[in-house]
Amino acid sequence: MRNSVIGRKEKIKSGSVSGRTVLLSMSEGKGKAAEEADHVFIPVELAEEYKGKNAKVYFDLELYPFFQRMKEVIGGNGDHRGVLRLRRTLPESGGDTDICGDLFVLSGIAGEAGRIHVTAANRGKIPRHVILTLSFAEGKMAHLEYTFGGTDERIELEWSGIRTIAEFDSEEMTPVKSNGSTRLPLQYSVEDILEKSRIADEAFYEKLDTYKTLVKGGGA
Repeated sequence: MRNSVIGRKEKIKSGSVSGRTVLLSMSEGKGKAAEEADHVFIPVELAEEYKGKNAKVYFDLELYPFFQRMKEVIGGNGDHRGVLRLRRTLPESGGDTDICGDLFVLSGIAGEAGRIHVTAANRGKIPRHVILTLSFAEGKMAHLEYTFGGTDERIELEWSGIRTIAEFDSEEMTPVKSNGSTRLPLQYSVEDILEKSRIADEAFYEKLDTYKTLVKGGGA
């Protein structure tokens, strides 16, 4: 059984690629190498291009080890009320697809999103900013901030619950070396992609379209 994993190669740990898996860049994924595989795994950015091709879709936020820990913290408390704060700095090429992907993933730990309000600043400029405030099921609220075109990619995630507070900042993942500090890259493994990817069936696209509509319809 041969797998083709498509994505940003710098985000995937090279040592996690096995002999049965071929790692392809975003541009390489549009060629025959992906089509000839038994299973194709794609980032959400390519979901529309692979519609109807039996691909499996992954979301980068869900693959980071810190997110799995945060998921345990939020889900392991009897009282589900609280506020989730997410701040992301992404490449200039990012946009609504990244936001919709995060909402898709967050709904898995916070419940389905309801009311949403979107504010965009610096339209047409770099960097540009998008801020979302929304409510999830079971008394959860969320505040999401995105900067597209920042210097380095960064993720900050905080949960303030009734009984539990947890936070993560990728900039604190900084191993100290003899010549100073160097940032630890935000990466994930091929194994996590294979394990956590979702079947891109009709139900998947319906849910993704729901979040696209929410993001576009909540603008201000």
